[in-house]
Amino acid sequence: MPRNVLGIGSSPRLARPALLVFVAWRNLWRNPVRSLLTVSALAGALVMVILYAALLEGMLTQMVSSATERTTGHLQVHRQAFIDDRDLYATLPGSHLEAIEALDEGMAVTPRLYAAGLASADQTSTGVMIQAIDPDREPRVTDMLSHVREGRARLQREGPGHAHPVVIGSQLARNMRIAPGSELVLVTQAADGSVGNAIFRVTGVLKPIAPDFDRMGVLLSIDAYRELMSLEDGFHELAVHLDDPDDIATTQVRLDQVLADLASAQPLDELGGPAVVRNWRELNPTLADMLALSETLLLVIGLIVISLAAMGVLNTMLMAVHERSHEFGILLAIGMKRRWLLTMVMFESLFLGLVAAVLGVTAGMLLVAYLGEDGIDFSAALPEGYDWAGMVFEPVIPLALEAGHVIEAVLLMLGITLFAAAIPSWHSTRLKPAEVMR
Repeated sequence: MPRNVLGIGSSPRLARPALLVFVAWRNLWRNPVRSLLTVSALAGALVMVILYAALLEGMLTQMVSSATERTTGHLQVHRQAFIDDRDLYATLPGSHLEAIEALDEGMAVTPRLYAAGLASADQTSTGVMIQAIDPDREPRVTDMLSHVREGRARLQREGPGHAHPVVIGSQLARNMRIAPGSELVLVTQAADGSVGNAIFRVTGVLKPIAPDFDRMGVLLSIDAYRELMSLEDGFHELAVHLDDPDDIATTQVRLDQVLADLASAQPLDELGGPAVVRNWRELNPTLADMLALSETLLLVIGLIVISLAAMGVLNTMLMAVHERSHEFGILLAIGMKRRWLLTMVMFESLFLGLVAAVLGVTAGMLLVAYLGEDGIDFSAALPEGYDWAGMVFEPVIPLALEAGHVIEAVLLMLGITLFAAAIPSWHSTRLKPAEVMR
């Protein structure tokens, strides 16, 4: 008599592996209420993981967008001395700006200057951080000037007899009790050693864009800065925006080469150090670390949530094995191989996971599609947005779901489900027919 595949007697029909699948599916619905409760727990856990993955991805996307489009740009160029201690004299010559602008059309660059000073208005004075920008070039690199709470972000001087306009941070405006139209006196140490001071007109108040600027920021034009600081030429920073952010690494290498060629043709002074190109990840390492940890964080959260739901699978399969121990004993007595008995029980657990996967993915994607139209709005609790890693982010968090995250969540759930079913499956193979059939 030929030996059959399952090892159950000699019937060819019982030797078909498809029969195991059929029997496992039928066994799953012997107690439909218990099976549906288990499926619901697994599907609910999968929905939570999918929703969390979409929320995390949307939040990280928003963080990167805010970091690169609101303030820093994709790349920045500084002198090493300015990076180390914000040396006022560590400036880049205008030839560097011209060389970067001449590279190609897929890149926009804007110059910036910085200084520390004292601001006074009426009877109030406080330390401020002065930042000078080019009003024409800046909108091509960042949208900083579009985040206006009061007034207008106008930095062009109306005429020779008028005061230079400035735009300030919202917290600074509250602390000094000034509004658009107020006069602001700035006093600072000029580059030539003299005391720089001038009267400016506040034309606008910005929304929170960065915690430091919000508390201390004063934004003015480069022309106004040069008059105040007696600094005739040079820039502290060149911020670069790329049309294709995926080209950051390639563009950084190109800029390094351009700066090296400029240094050979026009050497910079040794005190300021060489020109250094840094990308937004190097400028904001905390945010970069968060992005690097996001996949690990998602995996850990998924493991916790799905593992808790998988306890229901363990309970369901333990009860199923206990209730059918007499039946299993008969199957073993008539010659069924123990490995096939284990396979049948594992198939039941797999079916639980597959049904939960279909329901969970469908419900999760529908929920993300519904919430993702407008994002999740936290403006009631955080009207000013939230600050993290030196950046301020909008209170409305969009949802962004990637297909890879859904697939990973499903595979994780199926893996944990089968692992949880391994104990009752192994227990079913330890049964002794003579004892369970009594």
